[in-house]
Amino acid sequence: MNSNVIRNSVIGLVIVLFLFAVYSQTIYRRPAPPPRVFAENQDIDVNITLVSTDAKNLACVSPEELNGYHCEFQTRSERWSKPSTTGRPPAVDTLAPYKTTDDYLFLVPGLFSQQALKDRLAIDPPVQGNEHMRFVANCKMHIEGKVRQADVRWATNGPWQIQHDVWVGSVSGCWLSDG
Repeated sequence: MNSNVIRNSVIGLVIVLFLFAVYSQTIYRRPAPPPRVFAENQDIDVNITLVSTDAKNLACVSPEELNGYHCEFQTRSERWSKPSTTGRPPAVDTLAPYKTTDDYLFLVPGLFSQQALKDRLAIDPPVQGNEHMRFVANCKMHIEGKVRQADVRWATNGPWQIQHDVWVGSVSGCWLSDG
């Protein structure tokens, strides 16, 4: 083959690849699904992405209490100190931030009190410094309401991030899958 044929073939291939890329990014692209809409007292299915150390690392700050649920901290420097109004154990009433696989933030009380998650921690303890496999907790969630503002952190010594209008949901019937 002469060099002109090879050069023209390469140029043609580059043009075809470029046109395919433009087509796939403009014409073929599917529209994004509409955002999920949540409402107080709604029951939904959620898929929460986790690692075992989330049982210890995640926390939130808010002076608000919702149906007896509250963050671990009432200010950034002061732990929750108000007496329980529910009679439930503190671990069951304490909210922590979690993200779903479709990127929604929820404050959830007692997630790691669910039996499937207790079982997971028994085989993969939340030891800092160890590598942990990501997994998904697939749960039924009852939307309790919203907290107007909560600061969340994703690591024990991590920075606080301010969040507004965060949904609070209690979970039940959780089962695990690979993340």
